[in-house]
Amino acid sequence: MEVLVMESEVIGNSDFCRESELNTQKVSLVNNKDIHRSQLSNGTLPISSNKSQAYHSIVQPSYEPPPNYRSHGAIMKNEAPARIIPIAALNPYQGRWAIKARVTSKGELRRYNNARGDGKVFSFDLLDSDGGEIRVTCFNAVIDRFYDVVEVGKVYIISKGSLKPSQKNFNHLSNDWEIFLDSTSTVELCPEEDCSIPAQQFNFKSISDIEHSENNSIVDLIATVILVNPSVTILRKNGMETQRRIIILKDTSGRNVELTLWGDFCNTEGRQLQEILESGSYPSLAVKAGKVSDFSGKSVGTISATQLFINPDIPEALRLREWFDREGKDSSSLSISRDAMIGFPFPRNEIRRNVAQIKDEGLGRGNKPDWVTVKAIVSFIKTDSFCYSACPLLIGDRQCNKKVTKLANGSWFCVRCDREFDACEYRYLLQAQVQDHTGVVWVTAFQESGEDILGCTAKELFMFKEHDVVKFAEIVRSCLFLEFLLRLKIKEEHYGEEQRVKITVVKAERVNPSTESRYLLEEITKVQ
Repeated sequence: MEVLVMESEVIGNSDFCRESELNTQKVSLVNNKDIHRSQLSNGTLPISSNKSQAYHSIVQPSYEPPPNYRSHGAIMKNEAPARIIPIAALNPYQGRWAIKARVTSKGELRRYNNARGDGKVFSFDLLDSDGGEIRVTCFNAVIDRFYDVVEVGKVYIISKGSLKPSQKNFNHLSNDWEIFLDSTSTVELCPEEDCSIPAQQFNFKSISDIEHSENNSIVDLIATVILVNPSVTILRKNGMETQRRIIILKDTSGRNVELTLWGDFCNTEGRQLQEILESGSYPSLAVKAGKVSDFSGKSVGTISATQLFINPDIPEALRLREWFDREGKDSSSLSISRDAMIGFPFPRNEIRRNVAQIKDEGLGRGNKPDWVTVKAIVSFIKTDSFCYSACPLLIGDRQCNKKVTKLANGSWFCVRCDREFDACEYRYLLQAQVQDHTGVVWVTAFQESGEDILGCTAKELFMFKEHDVVKFAEIVRSCLFLEFLLRLKIKEEHYGEEQRVKITVVKAERVNPSTESRYLLEEITKVQ
């Protein structure tokens, strides 16, 4: 094939163009001779024309077929273990990653119910050698694989999880991401201890700093325990009961603060702290992830993620102990919470009222319940229905306690749990009259406060009523006309179209003449 190009004016390097033109002419002459020979052999002659323009031929490169690529099979998957990276380097755009960290906290297994049905969830917190922290969360079937494997204090290598933004309403850690494990995730226990990873990481704040902290913020603090109040029963809005215990903490900033223990903390660390104080010692307490509250001053409370460490072996605890033994024990401090009188069962600024004032002041008629303390005697107890049969089954980590019915076959049935069982529990639902020099009022006492008044459990009293009427009557008579300090919750409730003020005994304690005398003397001092 020959391509003809019209002659045109040369622009640029003329020497280079002349050389290129000579080479092109030589190639063209050779090609013309070959064409002329082929035409002669075929019996044809070329037609010439003087009027035709002169063209220069350009030779095109010969055609070459594309290379033939052969398939060598599927691409091999990279099965090498993922490289261990710091927690701080994690982000959702990484395809393969692994972290090596210590479990510092393991949450409780919680059950939930929403529009998609029932489910369960639990979380645990990790800490690596660089100080990075992150929360790991598991749902439903994944929990069955990892819940028993994960232990607080152990070191694990974790990989193949998805990273999502952390939910700050439930996650107090500073990391912006949270790991969600799935069916492909791996959690491998490290057989050898890694001393480079600390057991726990604190970011302590002094009590004076907590005074200026925002409400609902999460803080770590370390202080000396100077007072442990008794545990009391609180009735939640959902009808469930829980325990509450208030302790007083003091640190080197010259301030003290209330720490409110909720639930199981009351009977574990709370009871241990009480025993240490009763032995004459003042323990140090490190609080990890306490929640700040601004109700009635500033205070700190426990949440599900809170951890308490009694007399921890850390430098901060040693310095605190030296300060307290040297000067802190005898020095005065300013409370950022409501004050509590040492030896008095209730806080100092607890509102004291008499029976008549409950009605005269319209207590309980507002949007929130009123809490008052009344010194009174128990003058009458209803004995025909002092308790109820309760469900003994556990829902999560708490007992159901809903009322159950007895079936014809002798077993018990709970509508809430939809299950039958052979034996039930008995819980107080005590209706009693209390009175002082100003009047009489009806109150309701539940399990713990009923035990405080009668001195025995509801099941024991029920058995006495069934099998030993004399003993039953003796127990009831023994608590009548004794003076109690009654911590009352007063709240107006609706019963159909009727509104009634309900008075619940939250805590009942026998009057201690010594502490009551100190209280009265202090009240007299205020009047003067």
